[in-house]
Amino acid sequence: MIRIRQKFDQTEIADVRAAVREQFARPGIRSLVHPGDRVAVGCGSRGIHRMDEIAKEVIDSLRELKAKPFIVPAMGSHGGATARGQRQILASYGITEETMGVPVADTMETVSLGETKSGIPIFFSRPAYEADWVLPINRIKLHTDFSGPIESGLVKMMSIGFGKEKGCTSLHRQGTVNFARIIPEAGEKILSCVDMRFGIGIVENAYDHTAVIEAIEGNALFDREPKLLELSRKLFPRIPFQTVDVLVIEQFGKDISGAGMDPNLTGRSSVGPVEHYKGPGIQRIVVCDLTDASHGNGVAVNVADFITRKFFDKLDLKAMYANGLACCNPKACQIPVIMETEEEAIAMAVKTCRFIDPEHPKIVRLRSTLHLDEFEISEALLEEALASPNMEIV
Repeated sequence: MIRIRQKFDQTEIADVRAAVREQFARPGIRSLVHPGDRVAVGCGSRGIHRMDEIAKEVIDSLRELKAKPFIVPAMGSHGGATARGQRQILASYGITEETMGVPVADTMETVSLGETKSGIPIFFSRPAYEADWVLPINRIKLHTDFSGPIESGLVKMMSIGFGKEKGCTSLHRQGTVNFARIIPEAGEKILSCVDMRFGIGIVENAYDHTAVIEAIEGNALFDREPKLLELSRKLFPRIPFQTVDVLVIEQFGKDISGAGMDPNLTGRSSVGPVEHYKGPGIQRIVVCDLTDASHGNGVAVNVADFITRKFFDKLDLKAMYANGLACCNPKACQIPVIMETEEEAIAMAVKTCRFIDPEHPKIVRLRSTLHLDEFEISEALLEEALASPNMEIV
């Protein structure tokens, strides 16, 4: 195997706390925060770069303006769909009552907000609903299961994250194939019932470092989020080959992607092939290990062909099933072929590929789908790699 480096746009915010303060200093944003406001700050379950620093500065900025912020885990059914599990996920990112200096309202209790215009029941976190207003913090990026002008971001956090298990299940019953329509529809309903004066949108570069931090006013959300999604799309990395016989993923996890490994890179999602996929054709996928930050949740690993015993032994099936079933997607909980070691899994993956040169297989090995800057390739891919001006041998 040969280690190569892929070059991307390196635009990055060095001081994320200063960037958050700059957003709060904008007159149009600052004027929205009033003394005494109880503000529900939504933090999710995704592994956002330096999320603890961003969240801390949001909290501190609100307190400087005499508001009274508290944190709500806005992560749908993650954490085993339990208050304790969701608090543990936030703690794994450094977000606790002690580090943030404010309460964490981790209850799974919700209130009904009625129905969307097409009749979908909408639910919302009770502590967040009872606050004076809600401030979501989330990364804006491509979704793992659907394509549209609004995908993962603030609208989805308001619709599913704050909906807890009940709200998550209600929307997933409609099928992720319809999310491009129903997520904005749910967001519109929620914003008509809940005061979201502004949220903090984050865009990360191909190195998964912070490229943009922007305060987005609620009344501009449906206009601004699609523009930031397009920026995220342009910065999104790819596996730069035409075909790959075996893709080896060292780390799979909820802190890496909602699907454990990003379907926009593999072309596979737990609900089927990825629409508008632009990556290589991949015959077999091997997953080696589950991140500790996943807390045993290996949901969507069904898209892999082989996993290791090490991965399987880390699974918490209760947490995994809670997530998959709340999303109305039991298929996402299915387990691939289990091999005792990485070596056996890779050998079997090569053996089961069709129409390849088994003596010279095309293999790509990634640390995770968050790490496309440096990775390993087999010799069969070297010529194609060196033909690209954006790649070099490390």
